[in-house]
Amino acid sequence: QQQEFKTGLRKAVSVLNSVITMNMALEGETPYDNANLFGYLTKHMAVMGTTTSMYGKYATIAPNNYNWDNWAFYTTDGMRFEVRHGGSEFRQFSLYENPSIYVCSADSITADNYFSCKGCGAYGLNSNTDGTTKPPCLIMVDVNGDRKPNPQNASCKSSACAQQNIYRYADPQGIRLTDMFTIMITDKSAVPYGVASQRAMYQAQK
Repeated sequence: QQQEFKTGLRKAVSVLNSVITMNMALEGETPYDNANLFGYLTKHMAVMGTTTSMYGKYATIAPNNYNWDNWAFYTTDGMRFEVRHGGSEFRQFSLYENPSIYVCSADSITADNYFSCKGCGAYGLNSNTDGTTKPPCLIMVDVNGDRKPNPQNASCKSSACAQQNIYRYADPQGIRLTDMFTIMITDKSAVPYGVASQRAMYQAQK
């Protein structure tokens, strides 16, 4: 099962990079240019469904006991990609080379939204050659969609059972391998972010 998760992550990263390349070739837009990350990624992906309320699909409780209502889209290969929506606590995920600069993990849905990433910038803000000033964006992928182990109970619709569906947003700094991973979207590409995702990606390649 863990090997399936690793293979799924590798496929997700590959698909996202293909979408970025296609958008740049056909639309002339990079993730840096487009403030609507959700729309940008779904434009050239094989999407079978979208939702602007994950909490409406099944109830979850975040580690801080708040309900998260992420935007998500499902692809035909059974994956679920989520864009963080609402709240700001995950702006604490900082870039490794500069802890004072945070990866934008809140939603990139509208350019005037306070929590909007307003486009995804380069990873190395201090040394990039393009002069970008925006931080990169963070999204989450569940490589087997709404099946276990996350969520544990997809039929849970109320707070009474939500505790069993604790959302960990594929903890970037964690090392526990599950079916959920974080992926960083920069101005040019998609790369695995955090210990768990990087370890799974490199092990899959081996």
